[in-house]
Amino acid sequence: MQAELTVRRARRDDFARVRALLGASSDASRAERKRFRRLVSTLREDLYLAEREGGGLEGLAVIAYLRGLGPTTAIVRDLRGSAEATALLLACARERAAARGCTRLEVHDETDRPALADDAEWRDEARIRRCRVTP
Repeated sequence: MQAELTVRRARRDDFARVRALLGASSDASRAERKRFRRLVSTLREDLYLAEREGGGLEGLAVIAYLRGLGPTTAIVRDLRGSAEATALLLACARERAAARGCTRLEVHDETDRPALADDAEWRDEARIRRCRVTP
């Protein structure tokens, strides 16, 4: 039986594992390490990881939170991993959006995700998929 898949917020020490998941082959530059440190420490964005017990990363989601003149919105800027991992990460994004008072969640995605296609709540508009969030 396969270990349970869980989602957690990324930490600074996840840098090498995230790079491996993304398929990075060269050594990381100083600028890349700095961008990653900022990503995991800022309050405007979250990086969530889906992993199996034992430490195997299976997916990631980068979520940005926007406040402006329109509705408060959470945007999933990057979503990668297996179908199971992306479905779990999207559920996490909805929960986090609601917890932050967002009324809308958008997923900017270049692929056709089964996790979105099977959900009637999602509207697809030119590769931006939107759903309502109930805080």
